[in-house]
Formats: sequence, structure tokens, C-alpha cells
Amino acid sequence: MAVAVAAALQACIRNDIPYPVVELAITSVSGEGFTCSSSDIDAKERTAVIRLDETTDISNVVISEVGMTEGAVSDVTFPGTFDMRSELHVILEMYQQYEWTIVAEQEISRAFRVEGQIGNAEIDEENRTVKVTVPDYLEVKDLEILEMKLGPEGITGMDHNVGETLWFDTYGIVRVQYRDVQEDWYIYVELTDILVNISSAVPGTRVMWLTGSGVPDTDLGFRYRKAGESVWTDVADEDITVDGGTMEAYTGGLDPETEYEVQAYSGENVSEPVTLTTGADVQLPNMGFDYWHQQDKVWYPALEDGIHIWDSANPGSATFGFSPTTPSDDVAVSGDRKRAARLETLYAVIKLAAGNLYTGKFGGIIGASGAYLDWGVEFQERPTALKGWYKYLPELIDEADAAHSSLKGKLDTCQIQILLTDWEKPFTVNTVEGDFVDFEGDDILAYGKFEPKVSEDMKEYEEFLIPLEYRDLTRKPTYIVITVCSSKYGDYFTGGVGSTLFVDEFELLYDKQ
Repeated sequence: MAVAVAAALQACIRNDIPYPVVELAITSVSGEGFTCSSSDIDAKERTAVIRLDETTDISNVVISEVGMTEGAVSDVTFPGTFDMRSELHVILEMYQQYEWTIVAEQEISRAFRVEGQIGNAEIDEENRTVKVTVPDYLEVKDLEILEMKLGPEGITGMDHNVGETLWFDTYGIVRVQYRDVQEDWYIYVELTDILVNISSAVPGTRVMWLTGSGVPDTDLGFRYRKAGESVWTDVADEDITVDGGTMEAYTGGLDPETEYEVQAYSGENVSEPVTLTTGADVQLPNMGFDYWHQQDKVWYPALEDGIHIWDSANPGSATFGFSPTTPSDDVAVSGDRKRAARLETLYAVIKLAAGNLYTGKFGGIIGASGAYLDWGVEFQERPTALKGWYKYLPELIDEADAAHSSLKGKLDTCQIQILLTDWEKPFTVNTVEGDFVDFEGDDILAYGKFEPKVSEDMKEYEEFLIPLEYRDLTRKPTYIVITVCSSKYGDYFTGGVGSTLFVDEFELLYDKQ
């Protein structure tokens, strides 16, 4: 009977005491011949991407260490050597189990060039074909190879070498071997009577991006003029990059909302002119953060009857009786009725709340600690940078979720981001479900961020400049997102309580920086 009672009591204890829910995460992956940055780890999808060097043997990848949530145990032993041609599944366990996937991606840089080639070769890795274009006056059956890289650097053997000639009838064949890989690459030659051309001409407001091709070893470049004028202006040499017979240019000093003609040249040969029209010099409302209003004790960064471009998560924090984002008389540029934005990281009873600003609209509260945030406002121009003023007073990180627990005790970091997208509608952030913007996604056309390393409280404002890196110029922006946060990882309820960021006098720049 005593044994039975004891067993029953043990059973009651096991079943009646709930285990805490601790979501387990991989926080880092390190090893030989690959990289894995924080942006390669997706906590929502529970995936970690390791990016192999091109010479790394994908079938024998050494993973030295996998960082994970404190207290978690993995069913896979590290360090170890793994065949990463297939996914590596890792189960993390503490009170519950979470399956993570480690995936390897490997890019091999390839190039091919023959004498007289116009532009870069078109390389199809999947079908192992190379197409090159040469002038129609050349004898194409026997062309000298000027550049050839069809496999990983330093470990690839080929049955032809640079400096040799390759016999072309309908095509030439190059046999490639590295490790246990053997491939035949098919080289095709196309003739053309067009010796110079512009392949793309994309206008900004005061800048333009140009690409074209011409005959190698000739004077390659671009020139432009306003429509209707007779005098051409050459794009400066320092604004042009030439690679064989391919050229690219990024130049500034243009006038907004103006029509231009652009021409490429290769020696004495010139292309047909291309026409483009520059964009407008557009600023968003209230970029100086001078206008605010208060409603039901909640601060909003706009006049009540004004245009509401900016918002914050204040309506959610107001549930607990405070606003992390407020107006401040501590300004970068003094003047009548001038104000700045003050963002403070606070503890909201059960969760950390970082002060934040963003272009968009607060969507609503989810449960006790979550929110919907609609990021983005409509925008169609191509700025080149965002500048403004900031002052930061950081604290040590004392609150963190499971995936960022390793940051505790480190000095907090603020963050300012700008991105241009081609979304069809604003992006809805869901802090409970972990629905956040993928800053590496294909829908991000341009991106820039500012994360200053501040070791102590700043006494005065300092100016910042965030250049925009354009990833895709073939698509036109539809939305702009600017986000400001007093704690970089505030979206993940991670930061230092008391960290305070002041920002003032934002401005979009449109000329070359």
C-alpha cells in the first residue's frame, strides 16, 4: 500500500506541475570553411544557413560549435564532420523539443572571356553552358581564351588553359574536374554588328545608374546631356567600372524631374541614345519630429489634424500607462517650436518595451504583450541616403528572450534602418507570431542601417548618414520604411531598461554620396 501511495504521489507531481515553456533556438554556427551571420539564422522558421567557401568540400563540412539557448541539449554532437549536401536536422530539448535545420549554401564564382568579346559571358550553371558575343568581323572558329574559371578557385583542372585557342564550330567544349566532380561545359559564340550598347539606364532624382558593353581594350564610357541640348558631358572615369567589355556607371549632379539623353561609346563607336527622366526631390512629412499630439494620454508623432506618416507602439504600451516614445525639447537644431523624438526602453510589467518610431501605422494589441504594426508608406523615388541627428544613452542589456540570452550584460545598441520595397501593401509585423520583415528578401530593393557603438552616454547630438545600397534597379519602389529603436533587439523583447535615444532632423538625400 505504501509503495502504491508513493507511486501515486509521484504521478501527481509529474502531471500536475506544469513545465515552463522555453522556446529553444540556435544562436550561432561556427566551423571551418563557411560563415554564418546573425541574418542567416531565422528563429521563426528555425533554420540556420551556413555559407560555404567555394573551395569547401560540401560532403565533409566541419562544424566546430553550435550556440544555442542556455540549458538546451542537442541530439547532434558537435564538433563533427557532416555531409551538407542534405539538410542537417537538430533537435533541441529542455522542457520541450524544438527541431532546427542547418542548411548549406555554396556559390562558385565563374567567368569566361575570349578575344574580342563584347560584354560579359552569359553563364548557365544548371545546364553548364557559356555564351559569348564577339564582333562579326572576327574569325570565330579559333579564338584565344583570355579568362576562364569554371570551378572552385585553386582546385579545378581543365583540359584548356588561358592563352590557348578554342576551336568553335557550332560550339566548343571545356572539360572540368574538381574533387570527384567531372563536367563538360559547352561554349557558344554569337556574332553581332552592334559594337557598343546601353543595356540599362535607371534614373534616380539627382543620380543615374548605367550599364553597357563594348569592345574590350578600347576607350569605354558614357556621356549624357539634357534633352534638346547639343553638348554632351562625359561621365567621369572615377564613376565608371570596366570589366573586359562590360561597363557600369553610377554618377550624380543631375537635376530633378529633368529629361536626359544618355549614350555609350567604345573607341570611335557610339550607341543609340537612351532617354530617361529623373525623379522628384521628395521629403516625408514631419521628418524634423516637431509635430506631436496627445490623445488619451498616448503620444503620436503628428498633429492631430495633420498627415500621419509616423507612428510607434505607444498605443500598446498605453495599456500599462506609459509611452516609450515622446516629444522632447532637447533638440539638435534650435528654433521656435522645435522638438525631437525621445525613445526609451522600459519594462512594461511583463515584457520589455523599446521606444520606437516607424513610417506606417500601429495595427492593434495582441493579448497581453503583443502587437500588430503596419510598416511602410507609399513612396516611388530612389533616394541615395538618409541623414539626421542622434544622441544615445545606453544601458546594459538586462532583459532578453531565449534566442538572445547571450546578450545579457552587454551594452545595448540602438538602431535606425531605411528600406525601399516593392510591396503591394504595408507589411504587418506580428510580434507574437514572430512575423518580421526579412531584410534579405527579394522584395527589399534598397537597404541601409545605422547601429552606432556607443560606449557611454553621449553629451551632445551627432550627425549620422545611412547610404542606401540598391539590390535591384529593375523594379520601382512602392513603399518606404524608416524604423528607429532605442534597443536594436526590441522586437524580441531584448534590451537594457533605461536605454534612451534622441533623434532629430531626418532628411532624404538624392545625390551621390
